Amino acid sequence: MGKKIFISYSWGNKEHQDWIVNLGTRLMSDTVDVVLDRWSLKDGHDIFSFMEEMVNSEEIFRVLIISNSKYQEKADEREGGVGTETQIITPKIYSNQKQDKFIPIVLERDENGNPCLPIYLSSRKYIDFSREENFEDSYEELLRNILETPSIPKPKLGINAPVYITENKINLSEINSKIRTIENQIKRNPKINPKYTVDFIEAFLENLWEFQPDEVPRDINSFGEKLVETLKAYKPLREDFIKFIELITSIEVEIDTDIIIEFFENAPIYEKPREDINSWNPAKFDVFKIIFQELFIYVIAVSLKNRNYNLTSDLLNSKYYTKDAYSRTQEPKKFSFLYNYHQNLETYMNSVYKKITGFGDYIVTNLSEQVSKENIILADTLCYVISYLHCENIYETWFPNSHLYNQQNKFTFFEKISSKKHFEKVKVIFDVEDENELKERLLKLKSSSSERIRYGNRGFEYIPFVYEIINPETIATYR
Repeated sequence: MGKKIFISYSWGNKEHQDWIVNLGTRLMSDTVDVVLDRWSLKDGHDIFSFMEEMVNSEEIFRVLIISNSKYQEKADEREGGVGTETQIITPKIYSNQKQDKFIPIVLERDENGNPCLPIYLSSRKYIDFSREENFEDSYEELLRNILETPSIPKPKLGINAPVYITENKINLSEINSKIRTIENQIKRNPKINPKYTVDFIEAFLENLWEFQPDEVPRDINSFGEKLVETLKAYKPLREDFIKFIELITSIEVEIDTDIIIEFFENAPIYEKPREDINSWNPAKFDVFKIIFQELFIYVIAVSLKNRNYNLTSDLLNSKYYTKDAYSRTQEPKKFSFLYNYHQNLETYMNSVYKKITGFGDYIVTNLSEQVSKENIILADTLCYVISYLHCENIYETWFPNSHLYNQQNKFTFFEKISSKKHFEKVKVIFDVEDENELKERLLKLKSSSSERIRYGNRGFEYIPFVYEIINPETIATYR
């Protein structure tokens, strides 16, 4: 049986009353039995007796006191129904019995920023609903209070604490709050306020520094183990970033693509110390190179999954004006600047686990629950395809490490390019005007191809040529 609560408030304008009804309705849908005069008080009932009965009833687990400036004034002046309730509630508030039964809900603040609360509630802990952008956080706090479910339930006691726990502590509450703010705003308006996305990205980038290792072990196996542990510790922060991308890449949502491009332009900053020092060990920043490369693949994967082809195109075809604290002027780069061969990770994964591709194994075995392995491999392969279609020099190409784990060795996304309808939707990704232009690019690659691209010096594993992934002869040949 659900918890039963009573909502006490001052009648005001229609907007205020609708807010109360909406709150009660949402609580009802979340298993809370709400007693509200709008639907519980019958014609002919005595209003004051009804209020007294609800406040005193043992069945009522919580009494929500919805307070704004009008409620504060009436309570302090003992005016009307609010005044009557105040006289009933006040002695219970000051008694030692069931003080947690009464929860002040602040809807408004005065000109000095103080909560609008009557005197008898002024010293009590309240739940703040005065800021609309924080509604979801406040609602969750209220619901958890009523259902007696703490936001952080006590976990099971582990046996061995990982080393990285003591070295990388991060509080995700700020990040979670910013995500909920964006989610709540999208529900009201699909055009996201840039301030919310910028706030999230700034908080994410700041928290990212927490994963810089203090020292680098000289032994490659010890270093590799520490690197992998750090990446695992970073995973909860990564999951919040992916959730953020899921929200903003919905085709119904209007987002400024430059915000995402500018995010990746920050990558080079994390290749050097924050402090202005003369020397450092580059290996200390390996983790960030892995993180930014992985995040780019995830952003492409989520964009493709959500069929946001315009955003996918912008990310793959725009120029990146990378930020570097040690250089004032730089030539703009293609997205492939985010690709790195992670020598230390590769050496460790090959030495300890006999992996052909360390990064490829890492990315497919540490997947987000929000994205499938197939989507990740498709995104990684698409980065490879685009980098070769518009290749100006070999240093601007992308190697799809995860392709080794592509069991079917084909992608529906690329096969469907034989459909005119599908091609028209996705041609923006390839930055071409029509099927003939894409065909010409593929045939040019075919005529200039030499040896196959392989995974280092290991065996017979190789990456298919771009014109094998997209057959130039079948582009847009069917309806």
